[in-house]
Amino acid sequence: MFDIRSNELDEQGNRVFEIEMPALRTHPEDIRRILRAKGPFELRYWATRDQHAKTGMIDPEDPRLRVTFEKGVDPDGVWQIQIDAADPNGSWERELWRQFIFVQKERRISDERLRELAERYAPIFIFSGEEKYFPVSLGTLLTSDAIRDSPDAMKLRTIFGKESIPLPQLGDFMRFNGHCEYLLDFNFLSMRRSVFASIGGDPRNATIYYSYFEDPDSDRFYINYHLIYAFDTKAGLARLTGIGPHVFDRESMVLVFDEGDEPSSMIISGHLENQTIFLLEKLKIWTQGRIRVSYDDPHTLKLGSHPVIAVAEGSHALYPTSGVYHLSLLREIAGYLDPAIMSGAETKEGATKCMRDEQVLTPPAVHMPQLPSYELLSLGLDRLTSHLQLGVEHLEGNNAYLSFSGYWVDVAGTQNARFPPFTRKISEIGDWVDGAYDWHWEDLPERYHHNNSLILDFLQENLEDF
Repeated sequence: MFDIRSNELDEQGNRVFEIEMPALRTHPEDIRRILRAKGPFELRYWATRDQHAKTGMIDPEDPRLRVTFEKGVDPDGVWQIQIDAADPNGSWERELWRQFIFVQKERRISDERLRELAERYAPIFIFSGEEKYFPVSLGTLLTSDAIRDSPDAMKLRTIFGKESIPLPQLGDFMRFNGHCEYLLDFNFLSMRRSVFASIGGDPRNATIYYSYFEDPDSDRFYINYHLIYAFDTKAGLARLTGIGPHVFDRESMVLVFDEGDEPSSMIISGHLENQTIFLLEKLKIWTQGRIRVSYDDPHTLKLGSHPVIAVAEGSHALYPTSGVYHLSLLREIAGYLDPAIMSGAETKEGATKCMRDEQVLTPPAVHMPQLPSYELLSLGLDRLTSHLQLGVEHLEGNNAYLSFSGYWVDVAGTQNARFPPFTRKISEIGDWVDGAYDWHWEDLPERYHHNNSLILDFLQENLEDF
């Protein structure tokens, strides 16, 4: 229905999209049925972001549109494309299609420079010893053998009515049918039996992505790291009741560069905005859904230039330190907590050192064979189309699935979730960064610092050059 055929820069640094809507030509009777149109109709597109708008006509016999976003004029970020149909005589007008696209024009730094920075600061992730799921690639998520062999189907409510898409065909459907209000409709009662619950259990097959964004009003820029999971078990009561676990999950963190090539801070996120999270009987409490941590604070855990990030068991939320966090009635363990230290030992001497290799996920730059390492790839959001780009070095060639701008995550409650680049932490990244909760290390009990020191010792013992 909506084929983003190309997405390229022209010689002036403008971003040019070529989009085709082949169903208008191949299924004209279906289109007429949903429009309730018996005679001829006209088509107009609207591309909008904030106060910016572009419009033009579409020929139903040759349904293509070419939209140019001008460097220095049109803002980068998420734009909405809306297709309206109307009677030439003006008796009726109806919306036909609505989809988000992501626009990123010429950047300040080259692909090579971005890759260098992304590798230099790529995080090390520490998981709970009970974690069952690790980040996967988009290819694994939608084209692995388990998906290709699955007899299951995904239900969606489309503009044509309710459809059932066989899982082996889901990825192709998403590439060409990315309506912004479509919802991948999972029944949470069957989550544990879902084929996706069988994917992503091996940390040695992990993939993590990076993307890049610029502040249009300053020299500030951002590097995002994205983690995608096939299944999200949650923990505690949610896991026991089956209300809360869901298929598909995405987490991310942002490195903020104010000037130069060293980050000034990290924005570490987990869970939804407006949900109260606290640590240590509300010693720290926040509702923003993300935390700002000074990158060069001596207490910020790093191995060389690589920040060390704790991952919550079950939910995969990211935190700046290992610990036990509380969210409403839920309790989640993030990272590694040494029993001897956390029980009250004043120093790390006598710690049991029960940390296992499988609890650590390292970037390629510090890889050692005994520890799991992830593949680091560009998410390629600046060149997103409906078509696979397999075989391009350092690029996720399956990123075409991200053309689906609807809701990937169907969860209990009112806030279903999109995937990048259509999340607020990307579409409004400046506000996302500036609105984070400021994390301070000084009020944490010493046992947390001792525990982090023990984690650092483990990493230094197992990784070369540190």
